Amino acid sequence: MTIRAHTAEVDSWAVHMAFHRVAGEPVSRRTITLKFKPNGEPLREAYLHFLPGARGKENIVSDTVVSMALPAEEFQDWLHLLQTEAPLTFTWTVDEAKREMLGVSLHTGDEPPGEGYVDLTP
Repeated sequence: MTIRAHTAEVDSWAVHMAFHRVAGEPVSRRTITLKFKPNGEPLREAYLHFLPGARGKENIVSDTVVSMALPAEEFQDWLHLLQTEAPLTFTWTVDEAKREMLGVSLHTGDEPPGEGYVDLTP
């Protein structure tokens, strides 16, 4: 097993929400697409599909694109970070021998304590 972690700063993002029928069963899908600032990594886009029952095992890895199915209940947490924080770094870990993505994460940089909403009530 050859595990390698990669990182890239998020440049922009988009949300796509869809409803499908698969084998007669309803399936809701929320997808966050991340695009990255150039940093020497060939990766250009990441597709994070939030699906009921997903466990992060359904994934695709190529040099320029990664795709991973994540649990539907995590969608709001990822969306909140994208809407409220900057800069954001995306990390993806790959088993290079199997060309299998093992995990993804989204994180902020160092921030001072107490940063957040300002109470403007009199």
